[in-house]
This record gives sequence, C-alpha cells and structure tokens, in this order.
Amino acid sequence: MLKISRLTDYATAVVLFLQEDKKMHSSEQIALGVGLETPTVSKVLKLLTKAGILNSIRGANGGYKLAKHIADVTLYDVIAAIEGDTAITECTKTESLCSQEKDCDTRTGWQQVNDDIKNILLKMTIKRMAELNGTSEPDIKVMVRDYV
Repeated sequence: MLKISRLTDYATAVVLFLQEDKKMHSSEQIALGVGLETPTVSKVLKLLTKAGILNSIRGANGGYKLAKHIADVTLYDVIAAIEGDTAITECTKTESLCSQEKDCDTRTGWQQVNDDIKNILLKMTIKRMAELNGTSEPDIKVMVRDYV
C-alpha cells in the first residue's frame, strides 16, 4: 500500500489554513488554527519554507505566509517538501541500490507507474483538494483516467 505520512497530511492542513488570508501567522497561531502541537507545526513550517511553498520573516511582526497562490500549490509540491521525491519502488529512484536492476523485466513498467502517479499529484492542487472536501463522490476516477 502506498501511504503518505501524517506529517504530509499535517502540511496540507497548514497550507490550507494559510490560504485564508495574506497576513503573516506565527507558528503558534497556525498550530492553534489547525489543532496541532506547536513543535509539530514548526517542523512542517520549516520544511514547507525550505521548499519555497511558504515565506517566513523573523522578528516581532514576522511569521509565515504562502509564497504563491493556493491554486499554484500542488499536492506533489507538499509531498516532495515533506517526504522527498516520489519513488514507489527502489528502481524508480534516480540512483537505485537494487542489485536486480540490470536484469529486471519490470523496471520500465514501475517507472511508468511512478511517472503516472507523479503527474496526478502535480495536477492536483491543494485548492482543488479543498473544493473536493465534503463531497460524497469526488471525481477521482475521471481525474485518474485523464492522466493515464
């Protein structure tokens, strides 16, 4: 099973919280807004800032805000910021450590699957995820068909 870490899930919540307005928010305000502990939110904020998803300013009037519009932040951006680049198998990484790689008959297939998943994640924006929230039947089947 492919699984995204809780930290990545928390990161999407942080990004959604920050899309509400353009003002700066402290890590404590964000933690309160998303219902998480401040140390956890601080870790997420650091990773999202390093990835260029957030801007941060130090000081009394500082804090965090989105670096770009919510419609331009993809799910892939958030996942890559927290988890690193997507690779569903060892051989889909650029520098594979698999000893079977040379004679593998499925490597190209795994790479295609990995690329398809990455393309879906690149097209799913955090704004779109928020729009789908609360719908009983999101259009994920149509979306997947469009990418494959």
